[in-house]
Amino acid sequence: MKWTRVLAIARKTLRSLKHDRRTVGFLVLMPLFMITIFGYTFGGSIKDVSVVVVNLDESDGNSSAAEAVLAELRAGGILKVERVYLLDPETDGYLGATDQAALVGSAVSEVESGDAWAAIVFWGNFTENVAQSVEDIGSVPTGGPGTITVYIDASNSNIAQAVMGEVRLTVQEVVVSEYHVLPPITVAEDRVYGEGAEFIDFFAPGVMGLAAMMVTFMLSIISFVHERSTGTLDRLLTTPATEGEIVAGYALALGLVGLIQSTVILVTAVALFQVQIVGSPLLVLLIIFVLGAGNQGLGFLLSSNAKNEFQAVQFMPIILFPSILLAGVFWPIEAVPDLLRPVSYFVPLTYAVEGCRSVMVRGWGLGDVWLQLAVLVGFAAVMLLLSALSLKKRR
Repeated sequence: MKWTRVLAIARKTLRSLKHDRRTVGFLVLMPLFMITIFGYTFGGSIKDVSVVVVNLDESDGNSSAAEAVLAELRAGGILKVERVYLLDPETDGYLGATDQAALVGSAVSEVESGDAWAAIVFWGNFTENVAQSVEDIGSVPTGGPGTITVYIDASNSNIAQAVMGEVRLTVQEVVVSEYHVLPPITVAEDRVYGEGAEFIDFFAPGVMGLAAMMVTFMLSIISFVHERSTGTLDRLLTTPATEGEIVAGYALALGLVGLIQSTVILVTAVALFQVQIVGSPLLVLLIIFVLGAGNQGLGFLLSSNAKNEFQAVQFMPIILFPSILLAGVFWPIEAVPDLLRPVSYFVPLTYAVEGCRSVMVRGWGLGDVWLQLAVLVGFAAVMLLLSALSLKKRR
């Protein structure tokens, strides 16, 4: 081996890179972009989880253990108390069983509609039962323990664990601070969604959406550059086919590729890991197909600004890294730091993951995920329209 020839080849390669400003910028800025995204994302913790509270405790003011716990929950930062359902003052602080059930039902309905992740219910005589439990320590109990029930949406296991952990820890801290002992207190979990669900049930919908996005985006951006460099695209433009027909044909083909891949993932997850699908599998696949069509349009649009396959590859991490880290695939949006959380709502994969998860774990139908589907349809329409306009300009 002659090192003079090796060095000559190395100089030639570096010289070619020097004249490609885009590549130089990619090599310098891409590591900075990646470490920034990773650093901020992994530095976040779950916070601002929307919950509602039902306070049926008859004690008022400073004597209310429920009020003390609620104040600490508000100050903790993990939970964001959207509203508190209180006892009717016209009945001197007491409600009949029917009225209490209606009050709890109103709070639980917010969880069922997806407006809140949990409804935390302090049952009647909570303060009295806590105080009595303190007196009963070391003797025969004369009353029941203070009881809290958390009606929770467990479609996201990370959020469910965070909510239950925060409620239990806060109750312990408040009671020990007040009474200097920890009496028996019941914090019961009642799952509105996700009964029997495990982490794989939360994880699978995200993987399906991510896989479909990666395949359609990478295939489209590389294949368009390849067909342009080989002249295939120019030959297509000489045919009677319109720009819209060409783009739609590519979108249909690559969308079906993503659909087939998602079907394989879905069938495998159900067969091997018993992933539950409460809602319609066809609705899940529809969401995946629309996501794939939109990413095909995005790939086509970006490929028009790449001279070769190497430049096309440079677009991939710019799109893929924010999608992987900020779309709720591996951890919830509530764990994304405040600085980056707004970006999550501009990532189409966010809506695909949320839609698939809601159908598979919550059992929601088309009327419940219409917003996520509408966003994806809008994204696909805009990307395909811009792709067609770009192709028309080339023609």
